[in-house]
Amino acid sequence: MVTTTLEQRLERARELHRAGYNCAQCVLMVFDDVHGLQAVDAARVTAAFGGGFGGQRQLCGAVSGMGAMLGLMRYTGPEVKKVTYDHATVLADRYKALNGSIVCGDLLQSRRKPCMGLIEDAVTILHKEFCDE
Repeated sequence: MVTTTLEQRLERARELHRAGYNCAQCVLMVFDDVHGLQAVDAARVTAAFGGGFGGQRQLCGAVSGMGAMLGLMRYTGPEVKKVTYDHATVLADRYKALNGSIVCGDLLQSRRKPCMGLIEDAVTILHKEFCDE
């Protein structure tokens, strides 16, 4: 049973971001009670996903973190690839509805929200998806 509240996850994400972790790391690391990875392993897995994948300003790191979480939670093998892709699209669409894009460069250029606001959106989406079930 998950006992971590959304607000606790958001506060931890803020702390991680202040400590220098990238957006994907902040998203995945706050769900350690759900996915079971140690913090260091979650950080290592998502280390290259920040800044729009390696600083290229492509897919937003927060969205990449959501994808990593989805894989950890729902992927069981090649037979569920299509279902996993479909679920990833649903999560990305929720994020895009809040922010107008899933592309890091577009999000930064629009200046609608700082990265921390984008991280908070991703954490909230995942919390509702995997912790409010």
